[in-house]
Amino acid sequence: MAAAKKKKALQYADKPMNRVGNRIYYGNLEDKFILALDILETEMVGDVETATKVKILLMDNSGELGKGDIYRKAERTNLYKALEIGAWWLEDALASVQG
Repeated sequence: MAAAKKKKALQYADKPMNRVGNRIYYGNLEDKFILALDILETEMVGDVETATKVKILLMDNSGELGKGDIYRKAERTNLYKALEIGAWWLEDALASVQG
């Protein structure tokens, strides 16, 4: 009997991404900070629904997921631009607590 395949999480820049509805959590759940990306608006581009407005939230991750204090926030016009700035914020925040 074949072993069950373990589903691998989607990753960006070596950090996992988990989607819950219109919110994407980016980062390791064990770290002090996590990034939340809220998809506020979408539009159809051909047959694909594409995000056209994304809110970025750098959050404290010491309590319940998605309920921590917000340290930085911004909006961008697509998911790639949001991840680009958010990943930098997250790396900077994590580096500041490590040393």
